[in-house]
Amino acid sequence: MNVRTLTEQILEKMSNINRWQYKFLLNLFPLWLAMRGRYNFCHMARWGKYKEYTYRENFGRSFDWLGMNTILAKQSLSEDLAIAFDPSYLPKSGKHTPGIGYFYSGCAGRELRGLELGGLAVIDQQDKTALHLEAIQSVDLHEEESLLNFYARSISERKEALLEISHLLVVDAYFARLPFIETMQQAGFTITTRLRKDARLRYLYRGPRRKGRGRPKTYDGRIDIYNLRMDYVRPCAQAEDHSWIAYEVVANVQAWKRNVKLVIVHELNSDRSIKTARIIACTDIQMDGACVLLAYHSRFQIELLYRDGKQHAGLTQCQARSKEKIHFHLNASLTAVSLAKVAYHLSDQKQKQKPFSMADIKTQYANELLLDRFISTFGIDPQMSKIKSIRENIRSWGKIAA
Repeated sequence: MNVRTLTEQILEKMSNINRWQYKFLLNLFPLWLAMRGRYNFCHMARWGKYKEYTYRENFGRSFDWLGMNTILAKQSLSEDLAIAFDPSYLPKSGKHTPGIGYFYSGCAGRELRGLELGGLAVIDQQDKTALHLEAIQSVDLHEEESLLNFYARSISERKEALLEISHLLVVDAYFARLPFIETMQQAGFTITTRLRKDARLRYLYRGPRRKGRGRPKTYDGRIDIYNLRMDYVRPCAQAEDHSWIAYEVVANVQAWKRNVKLVIVHELNSDRSIKTARIIACTDIQMDGACVLLAYHSRFQIELLYRDGKQHAGLTQCQARSKEKIHFHLNASLTAVSLAKVAYHLSDQKQKQKPFSMADIKTQYANELLLDRFISTFGIDPQMSKIKSIRENIRSWGKIAA
């Protein structure tokens, strides 16, 4: 299956799309994978079949990216799913671009001037892969609204569509704060995140109730993550090479004002002494500790989406100054990565799956585009046996793993 066929299957299931937009998107994604150089409207006109004006106008029109990518995820992934949310910094110069400001860059380790997107992705915990759902630019914050509250509002506004996929929301340690946790729980999500090592955690008292008046004892001391009480915790997962071991316990997180399932991971030295520790928390106290650990580790798949989008799909190269066109560009870039992943990685049988390479897929689509251009320019019959025999060799020309 190729990307054009896959896109056609999905668009035919969408009722809120007109014929012209259907035709435009059907040609956009193969072009997106074939292009070399900058991803701007002028360059799209050089490589594609439409004029620059057509690309500009269509990028300014609204489109249901979340609906399209939900259909793609449901028909391509297993039922063991989780939702991941993670912001990503995008470099951008200029003075008049909507949403431009100073945002934290994980690579630089500090705030830089540019744009930021908040990405929603669906994670297949069985296949350990992520597909894009929607990219939300950090723009139009309400008066005195913090970024954290903006993220919570953006997710809550899409909760109906997201909860149809999964109730499990996985986020990194930045989001382990009470306002975000409360908002997401009220929206119906179960949150899995990482806590700081100095978080105040307390064992729940399980002993006999004291006789007499007064409030029953609730807690049984603070948790020292490097010196766990084995009468409270139990092992839930361990590395095959014994490099780490994880323990689970239902405990109280004082900052959250609630009881949660904690998974405390000990990284071990060769002599079995503790090198360091990590704390993973889940608001569902019934969830198995191994499942909590798997869910949080699977969150890192969204980083691979951003990596492929930035390196191979022009995620950082939008030159528009309209928030509608920027929104369209960001989602088109990440959706193209997801379509390529489904068409050339997830569609294969598991025993035949090869490592996913966006570089090879772009090489293949660029070769196909040039071959088709030569055939049409010279008036060659594409059904000739000679053309059919060499097509596959030309498609693979220049691949890293041909």
